[in-house]
Amino acid sequence: MRGVDDDGEDLERLLGAGLRPTRQRLAVMRTIRLGGRRHLTPESFHCELAAIGLRLSLATVYNTLNHLTDAGLLRRVGFGDRTWYCTNAAEHHHFFDEQSERLIDIEGEQPEVSGIPAPPEGMAILGVEVIIRVRRRP
Repeated sequence: MRGVDDDGEDLERLLGAGLRPTRQRLAVMRTIRLGGRRHLTPESFHCELAAIGLRLSLATVYNTLNHLTDAGLLRRVGFGDRTWYCTNAAEHHHFFDEQSERLIDIEGEQPEVSGIPAPPEGMAILGVEVIIRVRRRP
């Protein structure tokens, strides 16, 4: 098991993604790694970072999460007017719990989507995101 202070993996992942390993990016990557798989909002992650003593502006958190996403280290998932950053960068789909407003990874076999139309002229399909809305039964 890796130690809490093992930042070598974070450094390698940033360099491998073509990102400069700034102090802020390393701190964010370490916090993401130690927190395990989850779905972050910039605001909740900003609070998480502040709670462990990392004082970054909310703008820096947004920018860093976007840079990590653009580099393929996170996935951006938009639903309604909210955006989450999924720490599982592999292709997968989600459940959305309407009561808790949480995203949950769909594990194992993924839903299949058929009948996808051709994109408009000059455009390419980047992916298909399936989000299944769920609610606890009464």
